[in-house]
Amino acid sequence: MEIETLIFILRYLTGEASEQEIVRMQEWLKASKENRQLFARHKKTWIGGRAFAVYDMGKIAQDRKIVDLKINNAELHERLDKANRRIRVFAYAASIALLVGITSILYITQHENTPTQQFHAGGDIEVPYGSKSLITLPDGSTVWVNAGSKISYPADFGVTSRNVYLTGEAYFNVVKKEDIPFFVNTDILKIKVYGTAFNVKAYKDDEGVETMLDHGAITIIRNDAPGQEISVEPHRKITIRREKPNLPVSSSQASSTTVSAIQAKMPEIEEVKRIEAVTAWKDNRLVFEEEPLGSLAKQLERRYNVQIHFNSEKIKSIRYTAAIKEIPIDQVLEAISLSAPISYRIKGTEIILMENKAFKKQPVK
Repeated sequence: MEIETLIFILRYLTGEASEQEIVRMQEWLKASKENRQLFARHKKTWIGGRAFAVYDMGKIAQDRKIVDLKINNAELHERLDKANRRIRVFAYAASIALLVGITSILYITQHENTPTQQFHAGGDIEVPYGSKSLITLPDGSTVWVNAGSKISYPADFGVTSRNVYLTGEAYFNVVKKEDIPFFVNTDILKIKVYGTAFNVKAYKDDEGVETMLDHGAITIIRNDAPGQEISVEPHRKITIRREKPNLPVSSSQASSTTVSAIQAKMPEIEEVKRIEAVTAWKDNRLVFEEEPLGSLAKQLERRYNVQIHFNSEKIKSIRYTAAIKEIPIDQVLEAISLSAPISYRIKGTEIILMENKAFKKQPVK
């Protein structure tokens, strides 16, 4: 095995390859089955090496959020930022060293007929709660991946197809390729992309999947209606709700239940007047527009890696509007408590939101 080939593959996997190198890689993969098998083995090893770095960075992110709840000292924050940068450099260097070392062993010990159909696992990229990540796909498309999300794609991505599998939230800026369509797959639908920027929110614990088109063109295809495509216009958000589990109903309820099921299948279309209200998360900002406190709490849990509990169900429906730069969670909660009838208590990463019956809204100055 030539070291130049290993370096070539490594540059491609880490997103450092130039446009010319990306074209060369795709031609090299098309050239032979042996090349594709070699690439798949090295990619699997590289992903294994990244797992150590991802684990460490996830732990770092969790510890950092705990510190943010207690410390608001600019000098200490600066020191922590420098320490985290040093750790990231070390983790990246360690993953490269691990790749080179283990790849040499695998090349000697693995048989040439090693199965290579490990595409989904080999292309997994997970972002822990409290973090987000910007990645570049082999075709040059970029993806912002939000906290608590996971994307995966096959080892031959960009060669004959471009399929990405998403759980969670991501903002895609897709390079247009007429001969190779781009698809984003979620648990209940897939999105066909024509060279476009758009946001997809597909957390499995949410009631539905939200797709907002920034610019370009996309169509949505439900998994339970593969023959129908829903066109989406720019600055429109389409919500497809998940079907709830079937529950036993009486004959008198059957009719209304059928109507509800039909309505649940209908896409909800909403005009988005402020794109940043949907995409601000990738720009380190928090933007809420008439957001119910219940769903707002979910977003804060993912963004800050905390657990939020309510001691009163009725305050979940309180709606909140704000646009602020991302700040420590205690400051976010303080801002909410000044304009909504809630109080809060923080203990480590646990937060309890309570009704504030003595609330008096602060006058606007």
